Amino acid sequence: MSSPSITQLQSDWFSFSDLDRAKGVLAIKETGISLRSIAAHLQFSESLLRHLLKALLAPAGDQALARKGKISTNELVRRAGAGLHRSVKNCQASALHRKREIRIAADIIYDWLPHAQLFGPALEMIVKEAQRKFLLMKDAGLHSSAVAPPDTPIHQIIRLTKPPAMTDDRIDVVSWFADWLCKWCFFAFPDEDVRNCGLSLALEKQQAR
Repeated sequence: MSSPSITQLQSDWFSFSDLDRAKGVLAIKETGISLRSIAAHLQFSESLLRHLLKALLAPAGDQALARKGKISTNELVRRAGAGLHRSVKNCQASALHRKREIRIAADIIYDWLPHAQLFGPALEMIVKEAQRKFLLMKDAGLHSSAVAPPDTPIHQIIRLTKPPAMTDDRIDVVSWFADWLCKWCFFAFPDEDVRNCGLSLALEKQQAR
């Protein structure tokens, strides 16, 4: 049995623009009625309705041009597809860039660990302790507003964040180096995800040695 919404759309169909037709179809579809059922009631092909719905994915500026008759619905759909393709490519490029940042962070952390001049298990403990400190900061809602000056070399950040020299034999060496790692990672990798993933990947590399 035809719903009132479909009946109304049938009545308005030939006075509507393609975009308004698409909006009408979408509104009905969002009530839970399948596109196949809508197409059957409207007596149009399902592929035509899918084509119209794609036009709604086009940028607002292009939709405005279509409403003014400056571009066709087919061109509007083509531009919508091109826009989606660009969006997917941009997302993929962004993901690859993030992975590269994480790998770089992990390599820098891993290469720094020998500064401790400790055995493998102790180096793992340093990374784990730094991770624990960052987790405690997050749980406590602590976020420092301090940032390193733009383009500060990481080696300089590492040097400037080094804690006072250990002069007391009672100082926990692992904790001392974990404090240092925590401080310089905070400034060197302000992106929390890059920092956390970099620490995890560096730990995996150290454990695999």
